[in-house]
Formats: sequence, C-alpha cells, structure tokens
Amino acid sequence: MTETADNGYVIFRLGDEEYGLPVSVVSSIIRYEDSTPVPRSPEAVMGVINLRGRVIPVIDLLRRFKGRPFVPGPTSRIVVAEGVAGPVGIAVDAASEVTWFESDRISPVPDGTLGADTARAFSGVVERDGALVILLDLDEVLPRSEYAAPGAGSGDDSTGEADG
Repeated sequence: MTETADNGYVIFRLGDEEYGLPVSVVSSIIRYEDSTPVPRSPEAVMGVINLRGRVIPVIDLLRRFKGRPFVPGPTSRIVVAEGVAGPVGIAVDAASEVTWFESDRISPVPDGTLGADTARAFSGVVERDGALVILLDLDEVLPRSEYAAPGAGSGDDSTGEADG
C-alpha cells in the first residue's frame, strides 16, 4: 500500500464511535483544556483557547452529532484542524492514531442513512478491526457560519452554496 496524505486519517473517538479526519487538515492534537466561553456563540461552540498565540474556537461535535454535551475525561484531547474559516479545535474523547486506508476500502455512506444536509459531512466509512470508522469532511461537518466570524479564513467559498 502506498501511504499518501490523500488517504491518511487521524482517528479519534467520540462516545462509542470512531471518526477520521484527513491528515492534510489536522495541524496538531493537544491535551484537552477548558475553553473560555464566548457569549452568544452557537450551541456547538464550547468556547475559545489560546494555542501558540492564536485564539481558536473549540467545537463540541458530540453535541452536534448526538445532541448531548461533551464531558471531558482523562484521555480527552483537542484535535486542531484547518478549515475554510481557519483553525478550529474539536473536543474528542481520545485521539488514537494516524492510519492510512487504501482507497478501495473506503465505502460511500449508504443512501438513505442520513439526511441530505448531514450526508455531505461524511466522506465515507471504512471497516477497521471489526468496527466502522466514519470519515469526515471538516468543512461540511463545521460550516464556517457556525464557528467563524464573517470574513474569517480565505473567504473563498468555491462551492457557491450558502451555509444556511
């Protein structure tokens, strides 16, 4: 198998499920730290942290996916990734490894499993060690309107679609 960034994923756990983000969008994984709440921020934004001089939002994907708040534990981490709107931290229960999947092992999300708005957030699924890993598209999972100030990031929304 040829290992390239195109099929490399950072694997992390939220609740009982494993997810993967492309290595190409992940800049670091840090120990979980409490974030500073931001008044009137969207529900999925836990707050902000200062990471090496950059203030970044920390997102609660568990709340977004399952409707319940993230509760940090001893293995909790923040996966720092670069999306269209700039850097964002994702609170996770654990970040286990970087792994590579052969392209032919990655299956599309089955039709009818998810609504149209959420289906775009999942780039595929892959079987690993008897369980499924859900592969995420960062910019679809976290639309810029949910965590970024207007004008943040590159400002290039090449999809031409509105976020809301």
